[in-house]
Amino acid sequence: MRKKQKNNLKDIPQNTQNDEELFEREFMSTPALIWRALRRHKLGMISLVVLIILYLLAIFADFVSPMNPFNNHIQYRFAPPSTIYRKDLFTGERVGPHTYLYMSERDPITYQSDYVEATHLDIIKARDPETGDLITFELGEYNPTYNATVSDITYTFKNTIMAKTADGEYVELATSRKYDQNLIPLSYFTKEENLNGPVSFEDGLYDVNFSKLLSGDTIVVKEDNRSMAINTYKSDYRYAPKIRNQEIISVDTFATLEEINVYFDFMPVVLTPSDLRAVNLKNYPIEFFIRSWDYKLFGIIPTNLHLFGVEKTKLPSLSDYFSNDGILYVWGSDQYGRDIFSRIFFASRISLSIGLIGILLTFTIGIFLGGLAGYFGGWVDEVTMRFTEILMSIPSLYLILTLSAVLPTGISPEIRYLLIVVILSFIGWPGMTRVIRGMTMGLKQTEFVQAAIALGYPPRKVIWNHLLPNTYTYVIVSATLSIPGYILGEASLSFLGVGVTEPGASWGLMLSQAQDIQVLTSYPWVLLPGLFIIITVLAFNLFGDAIRDALDPRALGL
Repeated sequence: MRKKQKNNLKDIPQNTQNDEELFEREFMSTPALIWRALRRHKLGMISLVVLIILYLLAIFADFVSPMNPFNNHIQYRFAPPSTIYRKDLFTGERVGPHTYLYMSERDPITYQSDYVEATHLDIIKARDPETGDLITFELGEYNPTYNATVSDITYTFKNTIMAKTADGEYVELATSRKYDQNLIPLSYFTKEENLNGPVSFEDGLYDVNFSKLLSGDTIVVKEDNRSMAINTYKSDYRYAPKIRNQEIISVDTFATLEEINVYFDFMPVVLTPSDLRAVNLKNYPIEFFIRSWDYKLFGIIPTNLHLFGVEKTKLPSLSDYFSNDGILYVWGSDQYGRDIFSRIFFASRISLSIGLIGILLTFTIGIFLGGLAGYFGGWVDEVTMRFTEILMSIPSLYLILTLSAVLPTGISPEIRYLLIVVILSFIGWPGMTRVIRGMTMGLKQTEFVQAAIALGYPPRKVIWNHLLPNTYTYVIVSATLSIPGYILGEASLSFLGVGVTEPGASWGLMLSQAQDIQVLTSYPWVLLPGLFIIITVLAFNLFGDAIRDALDPRALGL
């Protein structure tokens, strides 16, 4: 008796679940049943969320982008992603997120250029060389002592190259000077051997005594122990007599700050390290909801509000007068110094919309012609099917390339984009037409369609009200699964140079910069648009599978 009761208790949850499913099938609407089936597809729901995020980022690309995606900063060509710091590099205290500018340095041995992080002095508290009074100079601000605005601050460095022998002695090889430098590498202040001691402050500025460079001492810039570098200097006729017969373990570079030039509208004020009292080593805080470069939200509302970004530098040599964006390369820059992060979201407007518009055109043509061919048959069916067979017999890639090659070269990127959509749609509709034609021919023999014909309904009503609505389930599933093909088609055309062109932006066009093997190996961040293509195509495919399963009558319990 007890065993029987246990079995009955076990059956209760199962019966309750069956009752709930029966209740849902009886009283829930078809859209509610579809949504229930869709929610059970976890990968499909995740893909839906990913696609929603991507399309929202495309819509609000102007707001999300910290830099103008069409503005060239050629001095930052292929710059690496900006390093974001949360601590003060000189005190170790936790501060807000900030970054620094880049400057290019060339290796004297390989002649290859590389980017290093750099700072500059935007506030200087120093003794006036003429009066001896303490004066504060701030870049871009009015100075009451000189009755003028500080327009620029530059530096003069003395560089010395010395060979270090195995005995620890140095042999001087060469001396040179660098004039009118706008930036100072961060390593000049962060290397332990270039520091005098802990940092102290004076009126909120760094006391110069913590830095050997700012105190007027010589600092170590680079210690090069590469055998290639040592052999190069030994074989150079200018240095060979000094070091040919000595054992050299490294070739080191030293730097000394000689002058600081503070520019006004007239002759600059020349300061020396002995005049300095306190300075501010400029960093660029990352601010949220910052006012930056101008754009029109939704193409209508003029604004300059952005989700995040940094202020525009006041250094005239690095300041772009045509744009108000600050330098923040979240994912690095491309060959023209444009921010890849910002361009990816702008490019998504083309890469994501081309699939939707292309599907709309393709399926409109395919449904219309397929419905006519399937309903009327006869010569209409023959002409339509023969034409589709001719188009389908031509290799699609060659057809696309041929049609793209005949596009005029002087058209705007917007017109070219529309023509590419038309080209992709032109090769996509024959397959849809044949499927809809077959479904229409089958549905035409059903009783409800025959009844409509017998009642004298015109062909237009029969086709649009009875035949085509019964193909929409297939159309929805097929459309969702076909969108990735259009995205890949546009990416392929742009990658090959016959699609979207500069200064436009699409994922395929951005990815075309990775065709050079040297660029690919040296600047891997140019591959990021390809990652977005993979994510988008995968999300559409998984979501298409979820839609297909959700519209299956067996999944709906019908």
